[in-house]
Amino acid sequence: MPSKLIEFCLPRPGPEMLAKLHQAVPETLLDFFRRWRFRQTVRWAATHCRFYRDAFRRRGIDPAQVRTPTDLGDFYTTPEDLATDPASFLSGEPAIVFESSGTSGRNKQVYYSWRELEQMGRMMAAGLYTMGVNRGDRVANAFDFSMWIPGLLTHNALMAAGVFSMAFGKVDPTEVYRRLRSYRFNVVMGEPTWLIRLTELAEQHGAVPLKMLIGGAEEMPRDAFAWMARVWPGVAVRMCYGSVELGGTLGYQPCAANDGYHVDDLDFYPEIVEPDAEGYGELVYTTLTRRLMPLIRYRSRDVSRWLPGRCACGLAGRRMSRLRGRRDEMVVASGGNLYPLMFENILGRVAGLTHDWQVVFRLEALREIMEIHVECPPREMSPLYQEIAAQASEQYPDLMKNLALGIFQMRLQVHAPGTLRRGRKLQRLLDLRHSATVDGT
Repeated sequence: MPSKLIEFCLPRPGPEMLAKLHQAVPETLLDFFRRWRFRQTVRWAATHCRFYRDAFRRRGIDPAQVRTPTDLGDFYTTPEDLATDPASFLSGEPAIVFESSGTSGRNKQVYYSWRELEQMGRMMAAGLYTMGVNRGDRVANAFDFSMWIPGLLTHNALMAAGVFSMAFGKVDPTEVYRRLRSYRFNVVMGEPTWLIRLTELAEQHGAVPLKMLIGGAEEMPRDAFAWMARVWPGVAVRMCYGSVELGGTLGYQPCAANDGYHVDDLDFYPEIVEPDAEGYGELVYTTLTRRLMPLIRYRSRDVSRWLPGRCACGLAGRRMSRLRGRRDEMVVASGGNLYPLMFENILGRVAGLTHDWQVVFRLEALREIMEIHVECPPREMSPLYQEIAAQASEQYPDLMKNLALGIFQMRLQVHAPGTLRRGRKLQRLLDLRHSATVDGT
């Protein structure tokens, strides 16, 4: 089928029609479009992007012969590739850039055109429509607008959806709480840890009627769904899955089943690779509608699996589970991406500490706790805590901003020298917030 005819079959409808179209397309036809878009993406990237042109040539890959991801064999794009030479992925002049933290502490640069940014907003607006956000709703957008993508992407989506909104950014939850009544907001969007703090305020001072709380950028503690529903009577608590690299939202929760996400199979080609006996593997995806900086078989490092059968809500399409963890050492916690190098930089400037340390993330009820374990000879706890906090404030102000907002609590545990390391390797970041763990994290 000629390309122009296929694109004619995929017009650019509004978000509501786009959502309905996606739900109505038979799986066989959806699979056809997904595979066709995958082939077009591979051929475009091989022609216009230096990274893929060179990588395919080295591996002897003929783009014209690629039909499905498996035809690329063991070729993957890694976060390290993106961090090392982002310009090699570009096919033209970008209009905007966002950054995404990597496990090495070196931020990845991800570029987009204005057309792609508008298109991503329409895609997310369609997903929000599927979740129940419609014209007439009034939305408070508390996603971060700094160097990351969620704030601006969500703003574009709300504009495309035609709903009334306010672009708060990641402010103190008190600022949003005290405006809920005056602006009659009925939907609030933000990171789960931020939403938990907002709900604590409502529990203390009284809740207003809300239709929906929507979280993203990190996982929501399982117990939080029911607790939030009790505090905000009648509220629906939903989650989205996206990232700076995705440039959109891959997964949505349009129903009360919070065990996973409904997947956007029209704009992305997701795979679960190297699965274990339970089916859990690394989520790898290809962007199907981006041309400025396409990502082909990008290793997200997030671990998930495909959920069997059709969802009880009746919607067709594939579903992936909640994230089980990550296959690298980065921990998404305390409202941000945290990595070992960050704590090495903080603790390395504090006199008297040994080289052994560990940061443990846990939950007390629904409050996130970050425990910093260090080794040093006996000394007063309070001055040591203040010295560590001062270094963190100087080097990573966003982290301490989240602490000041009450999004998490930071605690210090001091150990005698030589007692933290029980084996050859000391796991620097230990995430105990969720029951499941992943080998290699």
